[in-house]
Amino acid sequence: MRITIESADQPFIHRLLGEEIESIDTASTNATLLQQALHSARQQKDHEADLDWRRNALFLLLFVFLYAALGASLTLDLTPQASSHKSLAYALEAVPVLIAFSGLFVSLLYVFLTRSGARRLRNWEQGIFVLEKYSGANFSRQINEMGSRTTDYSQSAINVALALFICVTWVVMYNYFTFTTSGVIGSVISLFITTMTYVILDIQLLKSNSSIAIDEPLIPAEDEKEKP
Repeated sequence: MRITIESADQPFIHRLLGEEIESIDTASTNATLLQQALHSARQQKDHEADLDWRRNALFLLLFVFLYAALGASLTLDLTPQASSHKSLAYALEAVPVLIAFSGLFVSLLYVFLTRSGARRLRNWEQGIFVLEKYSGANFSRQINEMGSRTTDYSQSAINVALALFICVTWVVMYNYFTFTTSGVIGSVISLFITTMTYVILDIQLLKSNSSIAIDEPLIPAEDEKEKP
């Protein structure tokens, strides 16, 4: 049995097998390679899902700690005695602001990590769909298309929405505490710091990701000299 490769899937199959083919025989060596790739893709997808679960649990515990620390800084009596120095009073008033900024920074990292994890899971799922299509078992797509479409929510999208909600709460708290301690000017400065922190993190993380590339093998100088 031969399965014709669709034009949209040919670049993926070509990069995977290392040769341009228009159809696959289910009893050929290429079909065996696709089966092995499908098995590896399923394992990697499960591994990515497990990493997402562990990462979400770790960040949620960290946020619970930060929320508790922020609440403690607001309920405890941090007002120094009359004999204390004024700089100590200013430092104690800045404790909620520092905790809120720490929560903001961590929540931004959480947003970037959940987006990256969602992209990887989506890529693995699409790869599995393509591999199953030409391995004679289009099972995952059939399962995903079953059931009511009104409840067809994406778990990755839910994780991203949760990360964005947590990030928004820390943005609001950071700007609120800055406003209560420094007034309008401090609130404007905190908005600027929030924006610049997001932009700098976004640029740096994208830069580090784009630097990971697979270069083409270079031809040694001896081989270049031998060329006519």
